[in-house]
Amino acid sequence: MTRTVEEYIYVNNTLVPISEARISPLDRGFLYGDGLFETIRVNRGRPLFLKDHLERIESSCSAFNICLDVDPIEDWYEKIERVIAANNLGDGLAAVKILVTRGTDFPEPRLPKSQKPTVIIYARSYNPPSSEKYNKGLKLITFPHRRHTKLADYKSLNYLFYLAAKEWAVGKGGDEALILNGDGTVSEGSTTNIFYVKDGKVYKPISAHYLRGIMEKQVIKFLETAGVEVKEKETYIEDLLEADELFLTNSLIEVIPAYSIDGKVLSRKGNTIRELVEMDWGRIANCL
Repeated sequence: MTRTVEEYIYVNNTLVPISEARISPLDRGFLYGDGLFETIRVNRGRPLFLKDHLERIESSCSAFNICLDVDPIEDWYEKIERVIAANNLGDGLAAVKILVTRGTDFPEPRLPKSQKPTVIIYARSYNPPSSEKYNKGLKLITFPHRRHTKLADYKSLNYLFYLAAKEWAVGKGGDEALILNGDGTVSEGSTTNIFYVKDGKVYKPISAHYLRGIMEKQVIKFLETAGVEVKEKETYIEDLLEADELFLTNSLIEVIPAYSIDGKVLSRKGNTIRELVEMDWGRIANCL
């Protein structure tokens, strides 16, 4: 008989089996999607760029009147290490989610200041894209519904737009959705940030509202340290189609090329993507 291995999760500073975890049905995260989250890549038990993730979620919580009591980073490392160990995930790749909601004490549909948020830390194994995908690239499909909202600046539990975009892309034979702003300029991917190279220069799309990615930040820092300036530019789909290289980033995937947009195969004329894909980001996580 197969034995089911119990999974563990942190709920408000207590590590418990998932079967014993309890969250009120009146929690604002459940009622309104009133909360924020971070997804962190963990290599052999060590979370990458944890400081940056914590700074982002603390800033996001503050913007929405959620008082997240940010413990010293060592305490967060300890909690993540404990949840990784409890779930036997220390020998490979894992994904850790930190979720914060406003809690349960506020039934009115506003954003009242919360002193007692719900905080959850959850870990699961992570299977990255295949080596073929890292070599060949992802197929992008343009999502037909454009987006211009302040919420795009935050990793909010209000995630249905991005899930719908991803589902649209997969349903059309793609891997990732391309999100456009209201004026038709390029903003981001449904789960990724976008970079492209043209005539030896690296660009990223200008967008009034988009999620400023943790891996995006690391790539920019690395390139600038190497003397390569990353310029922001108003970008249309045509610019991406004419680029010499196009690549995507997020905290789990790290760096991966794009293969096509809406069925049109992209150029691959340089070595920027190859160098970034092959980078050992786990090794240099604490050096950037």
